[in-house]
Amino acid sequence: MTVVQPFFTAPSPAAQKLELLRALFPQAVATDEAGHITVSAVAIQQALDPTNPAGVRVEEDGYELRWAGKREAFHTAFVPPGKIVQPLPGDSKHWDSTHNLLIKGDNLDALRLLRQSYFGAVKLIYIDPPYNTQSDAFIYRDDFTQKQSQILTQLGYSKESAEYIQNIYGARTHSGWLSFMYPRLLLARDLLRDDGVIFISIDDHEQAQLKLLCDEVFGQENFVAQFVWEGANKNDARQIGIVHEYALVFARERNSLPREWSLKKEGVEAVLSEVARLKGLHHEDYKKASESLGSWFRAMKATPAFMLRRFRYIDARGAYKEDDPTAPGGRKFDLVNPITKKVIPLRRNRGWSFDQEEFEKMVGEGRISFVTENSIMVRRYLHETDSITPPSVHYQPARSASERLSRLMGGNVFDFPKDENVIGNFIEMATDADDRDCIVMDFFAGSGTTAHAVMLKNALDGGQRRFILVQIPEKIDAKKQKEAHGFVTETLGRPEATIFEITAERLRRAGAKVNAEKPDVDTGFRVFALADDPDALILQKPLAEATQADMLQFQERLTQPQPAQTAKIIYNLLLAEGLPLSTQVQALQEGALYRAGDVLLVLQALDTEALARVIREARSAGEPVQALSVYAPWVRDDNFLLGLKTLLETLDMSEDKLRLRG
Repeated sequence: MTVVQPFFTAPSPAAQKLELLRALFPQAVATDEAGHITVSAVAIQQALDPTNPAGVRVEEDGYELRWAGKREAFHTAFVPPGKIVQPLPGDSKHWDSTHNLLIKGDNLDALRLLRQSYFGAVKLIYIDPPYNTQSDAFIYRDDFTQKQSQILTQLGYSKESAEYIQNIYGARTHSGWLSFMYPRLLLARDLLRDDGVIFISIDDHEQAQLKLLCDEVFGQENFVAQFVWEGANKNDARQIGIVHEYALVFARERNSLPREWSLKKEGVEAVLSEVARLKGLHHEDYKKASESLGSWFRAMKATPAFMLRRFRYIDARGAYKEDDPTAPGGRKFDLVNPITKKVIPLRRNRGWSFDQEEFEKMVGEGRISFVTENSIMVRRYLHETDSITPPSVHYQPARSASERLSRLMGGNVFDFPKDENVIGNFIEMATDADDRDCIVMDFFAGSGTTAHAVMLKNALDGGQRRFILVQIPEKIDAKKQKEAHGFVTETLGRPEATIFEITAERLRRAGAKVNAEKPDVDTGFRVFALADDPDALILQKPLAEATQADMLQFQERLTQPQPAQTAKIIYNLLLAEGLPLSTQVQALQEGALYRAGDVLLVLQALDTEALARVIREARSAGEPVQALSVYAPWVRDDNFLLGLKTLLETLDMSEDKLRLRG
C-alpha cells in the first residue's frame, strides 16, 4: 500500500542543501550507523583543486553576526507546521471570486504554512515589525514549552545558556529581537520569487542589527537600498529631534531585478495642503494660483510629494526642475548665447545635449534658465515627465495617514498607521501592472495599509496584484485604547476587541471606496484562521501518556467523516498539494470528491468507475487531472485504495500521482 504522508512536507533548507551537496560531492557526504551526517572537507578540497599542495584550510574566525539563541532561532523557522488553516467564509468578502488572503494568527505559524504553497511565488513583501522600543510589546512569543526546552538541549545549549535564551524572549534586548526576526526573515526569503524584493520599516533602535541580519539572510550582494522615510515625529527628542525612519530593501536575487526602477507621476494622491506647504503658499492662495494651469494642476494632485519637492519651481507652463544641459559623451561645439552673442563655455569631458538650433528654440520658448551669462540650466516640466527614478528619501506628511484612516473608519482606531501613498510608491517601483502572478505580502499587517495600497494601485493602473496579509489577533486594551475598543465591540459588534478586526474592517471600507469608482478591482479577501488540529492526539497529550480508551476515541473520531470538518480538510489539502489558498474548489460529489486546479481531492471512498469517468472527461476537455490527493483517515476501504492504483495504471498515470495524506 502507498505510504501515507503527513499534510505538510516542504523540505527544510538543511535537507535541500544536503541533497545538493550529495549531488555535487557524493564522495564527501557519509551517514554513520546512528544516522548522523558527516562531511569531509578534504574530499571537497580534492574534488575542487586536487593539485593544491596547501591542502585544506579551515577559517576559525570570521566576520559574522552572533547572538545568544541564534541556533534555536534558525531551527524555529523550519520545524513542521504546528497549525492548520480554518476557512472563515462568513468573515470574508467575495469568497468565491477573490484572489486575496487575510490570515488571522501568529505570523511565524502562518509563514511555515504558506511556505507549502507559496515557495518562490511572492513578488514583494513589505513589513513594519516591532521596533523593540518601550512602546512595543512582544505579543508573538514570550514563553517556552517543555518541548522547546528539550530542543535547546538537542541543539547543544548548556543548561545556563538555555535558561538565558528562554528569558530573553519577551525582553527588549537585541538578542531577543534578533531571535524574533531571524526565523521570519528566513521564511520570507523562501517565499520570494527570484525577482522578488522585501521592504522592511525600522528605526534607530534596531536599524544596525537589522541591516546585518538581512546581509546574512539575503546576502550582502542583494542589498538594494536604505530609504529614509521622512515625516515621523518621535516626540522623544533630546539632543536631536528625530523626524525619520528607514525602509531597508533587499532582493532575493538582485541580478534578476530591472536595471532601473521608476515611478509614474500619476502614482499616488498627494495631499493638497502638503503641496501648498512646499510652495510656501496658503491652501486657498495656492489653489487659486494653480487653477489657471488646468490639466497640469490635476496631474500634480496625483503626484507623489517627493516629486513635487524635486519639481519645485513654477512658471506659466507648470512645475519644473532644472537639469544640467551637458553630459559625458555629448556634442562638443561652441554654443552661442542668442541674447548676448557670447560663447557659453563647456566643462571639461562633457558635451551639449542639443545643437545650436535646438538651443535657440528652447530659449524662445522660455525653457532655458540663465543662471549667469555663461551658465545655463534646462527646464524639465512635471506634466511632460512620464516617470522618474525614485530618490532614497520619501516624505510622509505628519499625521496625514492617521487623518485619512480616521476619516475612513469614523474615528481614531489605530495609532501611527503607515502611509498607503508611500507603500504605493514601493509597490509601483517593484511590481508591474501587467504581471498577473504578482503577490504582495505583509505579515505584520497592522491596520491593513499594504492591502489598501495594493487596491489603490490596481485601481490606478489596471493591475491585478494580489495581497496576502497576516495579523495576529492582538487584544485591544479597553482603558488605553478606549476608542478603538469601542469601535470593535460596539460599532462592529464583535465579542472580542482585537487589532485583527480593525485590519479586516479597513479592507472592507477601503475596498468599497475603491469599487465605487472602479467596480472591476478585486477588493475581496478570503479569511483563514490558524488553529490547532483537534484531531491530532499529540497536541492533546504525549503519546506515551495516552490510554487505550484515548486511542479508541481518537481512532473513532479520526476515521469517521465529519461534514463540519470538510472545508477545513479541503483547504489544508490545498496547501499540502502546493496550491494557493485562493484556488477555486469545485464539488464533484459533495462530501467525497472535489476538484482544485489540476488535482482531485478524495475525502471518502467512492465508485472507481465514476472516478475514471471524471478523469477521462477532464482529459477530453483539455483540463487533465495531474494528481489524486486522498485524505486517508476518512477512506477506510482498503479495496478502494488498491483500486485507485489499478485505476491509475489503466489511465496511464504513474503511481506517484496518487498521494495519501493525513
